[in-house]
Amino acid sequence: MAIRRIVWSLFLAGACAYAMAQNAPARFQLEIGGKQIGKADYQFTPAKNGFRAKAHYFFTVDAKSIIGERDADLGPDYELRSDTLHVSVNGENQTVSVAADPHASRLTFEGAAAGKPVSSTFDLHPGTVVFNNFDPSGVQGLIYMETARPQPDHQYWALLVQGKGVQVPMELTARELGEGTLNGTSIHLKHWHLKISGTEGEIRADTDNNLMEFDVPIQALAYRRAGFLLKKEDDAVPSQSVPGADAVEERSISFTSDGLKIPAVLALPKNLKAPVPVVVLVQGSGPHDADETIGPNKPFRDLAWGLAADGIATLRYEKRTHFAPETFRPHPDLDHEVTFDAVAALAFASAQREIDPGRVFLLGHSLGGTMAPVIAADQVQQVPGSVRGIIFLAGGALGIEETLQRQLLAQAKRQGADQGQLDAIQKQWQGIFQTINDPTTPADEMVGTPPLRLPETYWRSWISQDPSAELAKFHLPALVLRGTKDIQVSEGDFQALARANTAPGGENKQIEGLNHLMMPVAGDSTGQEYFQPAHVSPEVIQLIADWIGTFH
Repeated sequence: MAIRRIVWSLFLAGACAYAMAQNAPARFQLEIGGKQIGKADYQFTPAKNGFRAKAHYFFTVDAKSIIGERDADLGPDYELRSDTLHVSVNGENQTVSVAADPHASRLTFEGAAAGKPVSSTFDLHPGTVVFNNFDPSGVQGLIYMETARPQPDHQYWALLVQGKGVQVPMELTARELGEGTLNGTSIHLKHWHLKISGTEGEIRADTDNNLMEFDVPIQALAYRRAGFLLKKEDDAVPSQSVPGADAVEERSISFTSDGLKIPAVLALPKNLKAPVPVVVLVQGSGPHDADETIGPNKPFRDLAWGLAADGIATLRYEKRTHFAPETFRPHPDLDHEVTFDAVAALAFASAQREIDPGRVFLLGHSLGGTMAPVIAADQVQQVPGSVRGIIFLAGGALGIEETLQRQLLAQAKRQGADQGQLDAIQKQWQGIFQTINDPTTPADEMVGTPPLRLPETYWRSWISQDPSAELAKFHLPALVLRGTKDIQVSEGDFQALARANTAPGGENKQIEGLNHLMMPVAGDSTGQEYFQPAHVSPEVIQLIADWIGTFH
């Protein structure tokens, strides 16, 4: 969604998890020139209205034996509140303290230089991160901050705590995705290029935003997670051809919604001779483009091109949270994120001369499926009979409170959490939902923890959704599809929609071996495979085409 430029791992079409507290300490090797010089560990844990970061490291370089300890207090978006570092150099102890004063927009630095106490003040810039040599927790904090609330143009500031302290700008640039292994298990990687004070480095993290490696080539310096190996580019998986590419003619168009010009793509079958059916595609959570791009995959392009080969047009469009996020911030709710633009897309599609206005269908993926009955009802209320049917593609149907807790706990289990940690997560979110459900909570209050720290207004619009009840009341035929390996939308979601799908012509099917993106996956789905090149299953496209073909 748009409050953060992220694709949520928890509900929906997004990739995997985001900035979250860790279940166990992360352990790193410190290397110079490929030679290990020491070790480090850190852990980020929930604290009162934020997080606490604790780190330890030791290394030997230039005849110096250095031991360090960090204890930082961070806000809910990982913004700096205070930071204390204790360092021992050949047995001589030093302490550095950093305190943030957001009211005065100042940082206070207290430490020592040349054995004498020093005190300095700096501007408190948004996106300030404390960096200390050979302590990877600062880089991890930067990743979490970029995930929770990215700064404009991805510009950050580093407070380097050596000597009297130095404040320098940083710039993050997203690079191509990658692959590696962690303790022998394949993982998919995010990749950023970091520019800091004339030095450049490469940051790689897994899709849960856990730092795997920070490499500064010019210094031959690396922080590398224990057990991690980077897969070389020469070994990367080759891209695959996209099915249906020779059967489609695409037009870049736009339509107006809520006063906003929405970029879109109208995909038509080549050589069409009569008006054809059209499917309007609505994405899941996250600031998606028209293809619903997730890593190297483009599920909506696959659907558009595959359906064109069966003589069916599609309209897909960019979410406003992708191309104009500033327009969403004054109105953080699901209507402004999803409903208004989807209704406008339906109206626009039905008015095109190539389209049969009696065969306009709505396809919602994930959150788009959750919202599909409301979208269709709004359009039909304006123009009766203007939506012929709904296609739920991995659509969520159960309450968001139940869904989020199920997903969070399942994710924590996959990361190795014990029962005590699972109980703590559940208790934390039960408290969060008490706040959300409290009518006295101010509408503009931010509630939750990153990446699900959202305005109360958004939460209220989310918890009010009941797609099964809306579908049953609306009584429009639906095609309900789910992959059996979907870890984000459960069989319970599927069954709830299937029970509500009682209108003549409705069909329900679970498809073996498909994940949340309706793509085949070997073994169990973890969400990591979203970053492996693949395509929507041809069976899914054929099921949709055949179902649409029953409407004349």
